[in-house]
Amino acid sequence: MQKGVIYICVLAVLLVAAVIRPVSAIADDSNVLWQECHPYERRITCVVDGDTLWYQGTKIRLLDIDAPEVEGLCLNERQLAQSAKLELTRLLNTGLIRIAYDGQDRYGRHLATLLVWEGEVGPAMIAAGLAEPFGQRGPSPWCR
Repeated sequence: MQKGVIYICVLAVLLVAAVIRPVSAIADDSNVLWQECHPYERRITCVVDGDTLWYQGTKIRLLDIDAPEVEGLCLNERQLAQSAKLELTRLLNTGLIRIAYDGQDRYGRHLATLLVWEGEVGPAMIAAGLAEPFGQRGPSPWCR
């Protein structure tokens, strides 16, 4: 009787483990050189802008920050967007350690926080003045 219960419990654990997506992944990017994504090229591992990137074919949106838009409303926003893209690329090139996934946004991008050797990426982008906390945005703060 006990063997049957143990067998069912082990089977249930294996089934749940097969269905649930891991919420965190250790990144193995020791040979990755992060670069800017280029239009009309297949995107595998590259940086789109200051808060969006591709990693191993998965599109990721950084959680809890909002960076200036590459096609922003004013020249200042577009220039800051280029700086944000360069800074995110630089941070990722220090070495990506961990990706902690937290669902998807309305565009199907995977939401995540990233940890690199210099620390967590989102707060570093905010500290550099190249992003702001998500949800605090009304009209473009980059064009004031």
